[in-house]
Amino acid sequence: MNVAEMPSQTVATEYNGWSNYETWLANLWLTNDESSYALLQEALSKDMWRTYEQADWLEMMLRYELDDEIDESCLWQDLLRAAFGRINWSEIIENNIE
Repeated sequence: MNVAEMPSQTVATEYNGWSNYETWLANLWLTNDESSYALLQEALSKDMWRTYEQADWLEMMLRYELDDEIDESCLWQDLLRAAFGRINWSEIIENNIE
């Protein structure tokens, strides 16, 4: 069977009302871990910014933390970066604006 003959598969990506599992999980940690929550609140307090700018800032800060945790190329770093890249940071900001 060649690729053209293979049945198409639709992958459901939504998870618990969030765009995907990675976004849901990131929000869970950001709202339930004290130091992560402080970082989220700092991003949200930047009210002069637009949502996407707050989201970019939050992603950048957490990406620095990820890079500090695993500084050598390995399977785990690649897997974490792939999952990290799927997080919808704007969705997290939008859902936490009070």
